[in-house]
Amino acid sequence: MSRQPFGFDAAAHERHHWWRSVLFKLALGGVIAGLLWRWVGGMAGLLLGMLVVLRALGQALAPDLVALGATTWRALRGLAFSPVEGRFYQFKGHRVRIEDDELLRQRWLALDDLATALGSPMPAVSLRRRWPEGVRQQRDGVYVLDDVALAWLAEQRDERAGRLRHWVEREVWYPARGRRAGYTQNGAPAGAPPKD
Repeated sequence: MSRQPFGFDAAAHERHHWWRSVLFKLALGGVIAGLLWRWVGGMAGLLLGMLVVLRALGQALAPDLVALGATTWRALRGLAFSPVEGRFYQFKGHRVRIEDDELLRQRWLALDDLATALGSPMPAVSLRRRWPEGVRQQRDGVYVLDDVALAWLAEQRDERAGRLRHWVEREVWYPARGRRAGYTQNGAPAGAPPKD
């Protein structure tokens, strides 16, 4: 059983405030319709009251209805993208499948997808020979460790390989390990103070 968080819950307050605002507007519209019905009287008073109230409520509830539509759209979009959330990446229009490691803060990239994005083959045999623990077979293909991909791409002299290396470092390597790891391992000058 999850425990309620301590302190002020802003999301719950906003939801409560939104429903309270809608109920207040509906109650105010009912009061106005009742007063016009009583003041004019009969069926004409009821129709006049309903027209005035519908016009006022349409204007008063428009922001709430738009907010409800936007919230519904975001929820449906999140539901539609939930199967691929955190695993779908693109480089220059090419899909790259990425899997998070179960134990360590590192990621595995599909070798076929990297080769397609690079536009040239990546030799799985030589990668496996140089980095035996950096290449592994999974159910949907061969995957290479992000450090191995960065090292191999750094050795290439192609401009596209340089852009792909920059993309892997920015979109895959840094989010898995954090900026602090990148500062201490990739490029901190000698004698630099530790960055917090």
